Amino acid sequence: MSLVVPEVQKVGNPWLITSCFLLLPSLPPSLFQEYHAAGLSDETLAVWSKAADLFKRAGAKVMEVSLPHTSYSIVCYHVLCAAEVASNMARFDGLEYGHRSSAEQSTEALMAATRREGFNDVVRGRILSGNYFLLKQNYENYFIKAQKVRRLIATDFAKLFHSGVDILLTPTTLNQAILYQEFIKEDNRTRSTQDDLFTQAANMAGLPAVSVPSALSGKGLPIGLQFIGRAFHELQLLTVARWFETQVQFPALDLEGIMDPLDTMSHQKSAFFS
Repeated sequence: MSLVVPEVQKVGNPWLITSCFLLLPSLPPSLFQEYHAAGLSDETLAVWSKAADLFKRAGAKVMEVSLPHTSYSIVCYHVLCAAEVASNMARFDGLEYGHRSSAEQSTEALMAATRREGFNDVVRGRILSGNYFLLKQNYENYFIKAQKVRRLIATDFAKLFHSGVDILLTPTTLNQAILYQEFIKEDNRTRSTQDDLFTQAANMAGLPAVSVPSALSGKGLPIGLQFIGRAFHELQLLTVARWFETQVQFPALDLEGIMDPLDTMSHQKSAFFS
């Protein structure tokens, strides 16, 4: 649903605009499928819904919207990202740029060892995939098609913003933030794919976006929401995000309790989430 905010109150922020428009994706999955993804946690959905209610109380009008091609954006992103990674990482050869391995039996051995030591599994996988997509026999079927899909995604956003909508609100990730100890135990490729689901569409469309920590989950871990704005309207985007940040009053991190963050944060629940 498109959320039109004709007027937002000034909250100690000299940049706060007096008129803005906020677009919120529909929360019921039957009405808005693209961002109501499988695996979206109940807590994240609840925070998303409360954010919509917050803007409604500020005088917003909510309307349903659809970005039909964003369902293909994650696949498009991985093709284009892998191709870009393969191109950019070619400079890390151990000779002129970046880490240099001690394996110097030959130039080929040096390059192979340098990249093996310098890149993790995710980066090496993207380099291999990117080189595959850029092969002459695959270029048209993968890279060019991904570029065409990217154009469709950008057009969806352009039409949406041209209709008078200025800001798109989505979850940042499917779930709460994950502890580092748990993250390193998981398959990083799988986790990276999951966490890219909501954030990469803005990259595909060339749009500014900002993630704002909005509440703490039942386990005391942050849940974030993402604001996506129109191209070259970063000031408006950051103004709305700042206003939202002042409303949710996300608890500040207690540096003295950094060794036990869960114990610290679990006692500082945001009033927005409670």
